[in-house]
Amino acid sequence: MSRLTEILRMENHAVAIYRSKTIPEDAFVPENGHCTIPSLFVRCTRLGGKCAADSAHSPCHGSKSGFGFGGMASRQRSAWSASVVPEDVREKMAHKSTGMSYFKDPDIAMLQLDPIKDYGDGNDVIVFQDLDDAIKEGRPIEVVVFLTDPTRLTALQQLAAFSKRAPGPAAIMPFGHACQQIYAIPRAEGESDDPHAVVGMTDMYARRFVDIGQLSFAVPYKLYQRMVADIDESFLMKPKFIENFEKSL
Repeated sequence: MSRLTEILRMENHAVAIYRSKTIPEDAFVPENGHCTIPSLFVRCTRLGGKCAADSAHSPCHGSKSGFGFGGMASRQRSAWSASVVPEDVREKMAHKSTGMSYFKDPDIAMLQLDPIKDYGDGNDVIVFQDLDDAIKEGRPIEVVVFLTDPTRLTALQQLAAFSKRAPGPAAIMPFGHACQQIYAIPRAEGESDDPHAVVGMTDMYARRFVDIGQLSFAVPYKLYQRMVADIDESFLMKPKFIENFEKSL
């Protein structure tokens, strides 16, 4: 058990996400189902071990972007689906759905979708593995994700802020599919000199797969390493924090 997991008395496994050329022989591979959040991410948080999928075993169109299998087929169509679609657009573009109405119009939705980077070409594999095991095996970890409650998330986001030397929040909560929130968006944060943690599982479709009090907290691996290095100097060692933390659990 990692030190951070032990200190925060995590009830779920911390999960490392990385890529592989082929599906590992010892990995669980989803066989059925549309959304791969329950069979990959949620399964790994609850049971540990290793889960993996290639593009063929990750059929959801959102996962093509979220899990790095080549990106969104059509950002414009995704923007329509997330919006109140104007009638004239539906008639001209043969998009008959009225949309999910998350945004007032497709232009606003596109402003939220545009920053999400696309990765890959659909010819490799995404792997979810118990973090401690992945570190021991020397895996090329890109993102670390926790599935946790608000009390522990509070501590995680504050630790992410502890040695941050740039203005602005340490954690962000961007719009996106659940798979984008736990992989594509935090992976992109890892390319920044000022990486942010990403709070997720705010995708209403995917909420059905987690407990009512759970959110994801995903960080690029270099931010996770910084957080671990900060533990001894941080509030986590202070009696007052420990007292408040224990009362909040």
